[in-house]
Amino acid sequence: MAEQFKNLASTTLSGDINDTTTSVGVVSAMGFTGGDFRVLIDSEIMKVTGVSGTTFTVVRHQEGTSAASHTNTTPVYHVLTAGGLNAHDQNDLAAYDTFANRPAAGTPGRIYLPTDGLFLERDNGSIWEKFGPIWPMTPPAAADFPTWLNQGTATFTDNKGAPFFYCPNQSTALLRCRLKDYPTPPFTVEIAFLPNAWSYSAGSHVAAGFGIRDTVSGKLQCYGAGGNITGGIEIKGYNYSSPTASSGAGITGWPANVHWSEQPLVWMKYVDNTTNRIISLSADGYTWTQLVSLAVNDYLVPNQIGIVTQAITGYAGSPLYRYIDCGMTVLSWRQY
Repeated sequence: MAEQFKNLASTTLSGDINDTTTSVGVVSAMGFTGGDFRVLIDSEIMKVTGVSGTTFTVVRHQEGTSAASHTNTTPVYHVLTAGGLNAHDQNDLAAYDTFANRPAAGTPGRIYLPTDGLFLERDNGSIWEKFGPIWPMTPPAAADFPTWLNQGTATFTDNKGAPFFYCPNQSTALLRCRLKDYPTPPFTVEIAFLPNAWSYSAGSHVAAGFGIRDTVSGKLQCYGAGGNITGGIEIKGYNYSSPTASSGAGITGWPANVHWSEQPLVWMKYVDNTTNRIISLSADGYTWTQLVSLAVNDYLVPNQIGIVTQAITGYAGSPLYRYIDCGMTVLSWRQY
């Protein structure tokens, strides 16, 4: 509960308490709030977290004070303390909880950060004003994906709180992969990433995204973003017989020409429910459109999962297209 304040609230103890008592009886709770607030008894500050009748539930020896025994009729004062002010700033002025738990508006200046909502919100005293959108992220570290596959001169490094996967240009389409062990199903992964630039790509090659791999057969199945002949972004899925060779066929049932909007942020979701592998797409990380549902052993039986990118080869038949570097920033990898 947010820190509460009252003027001139005081009472006395209704009995002796020792230095470990957490249910403190008082003569009267009149004038006190329901909690949280701070009280001073002798020289000990206590935090009151609940009031039931004339009993305070307390946390002892707050803010550097020492727990001690206190005798019947000792004054109990509601006090304003540094800890109370800090808690008020944290809880009231910048609350962080689910959208459903957002309190009613009425305290001007409060900021609300929903854990599952789209907007940063500010209380103007009568309504919550929305700013944004925002996306709560779960950024991974580069070390979360410890295994390189076909690294070449690619790098995968932490950069300002999120790993950046850099893939220098190359003359053939080669996957660069950073992988980890495949989790035990059932599980879900939600990934948010910012693709970097790439050249035109014929076919369905994935330039930036994620994928699964079977170390026995060497096969990979990848999902993510790639370029097209018009210079736009498409969401693609493709099978690879190895990191250096495509299978020659896209993923069964993958929708053709999934054009992406101009926004750079891409959200994708991968679900293994022990029966199917389900891949979905989102523009906001909350509402999802299913792209495809595959049998859990479609094309391969995975034992690795991770981040993939490649510098798709340029279209050599025209001077308008050139080989360029590729890459992606992985903003979020939420696995549950």
